[in-house]
Amino acid sequence: MKKLAFTTLGCSDWSWEKILDEAEKMGFSGIEIRGLEGKMLAEEIERFFPENKADTLASLKAHKLEFVGFGSSVQFDAAEKFDDAITEGKRAIDVCHFMGIPALRIFGNKILPQETESNMTARLAKGAQLLAEYGQDKGVLVLLETHGDYLTTELLTGVFNKVSSNNFRLLWDIGNTDCIYGDNFMDFYRPMKDLITHLHIKDYIRGTPGGAKPSKHCRIGHGQVPIKAIVKQLLSDGYSGYLTLEWEKKWVPELAEAEIAFPEFVQFINEIFG
Repeated sequence: MKKLAFTTLGCSDWSWEKILDEAEKMGFSGIEIRGLEGKMLAEEIERFFPENKADTLASLKAHKLEFVGFGSSVQFDAAEKFDDAITEGKRAIDVCHFMGIPALRIFGNKILPQETESNMTARLAKGAQLLAEYGQDKGVLVLLETHGDYLTTELLTGVFNKVSSNNFRLLWDIGNTDCIYGDNFMDFYRPMKDLITHLHIKDYIRGTPGGAKPSKHCRIGHGQVPIKAIVKQLLSDGYSGYLTLEWEKKWVPELAEAEIAFPEFVQFINEIFG
């Protein structure tokens, strides 16, 4: 079954009501929260306050939509902020549990110049373990997104091998890994296939090796990320999760408005399904 979602990163200026109206009208069935009505932290989003819970969930259901996940900013690249990251992650998990949001996204992010790869990987694995265990009891899956330096099978396998919880899985951002694997995406997909639980889709005009010319975020189908081939491969292997557009309008203001980009994504995916 085709399941389409978008992250609210692409429509950060929309109200909750507009998000619901547009999502239903455009043909989406899921929403991934990455900030809402000016707030990024889960516990600060008014729609998730206890007094608003019933109305929020009722309006979601009335539009035949569901929550896909919550995109946090939790990351573990700064050793001195480890405890803060855990606190933020647990608070977000509490909100997800309260609102029936099934998954929380976290980052590994960068291996800083003063850091060693092994120390960073060990710290990320420790953080993931703690949050996965905490989320297990609350029915909230913890997802590590391919992001920052954690884009290769070697680095990601190093993390997952150190985490013993089954409540920890991989969110594959296919645009982020494209800068490493390009058209050879199967080199990433094969060893990570069984861990991939969620998908972020974006497109890029590729830059040059070494970053002399950076990749440029572009409209879906206008770049070089092999989106159709990736989606078809996932579907042929039984992937049943969401196909989620991550339109980074909030971070890249020059991108097209959501009113343009979101329907283009739906049309593009519909063509894959025929």
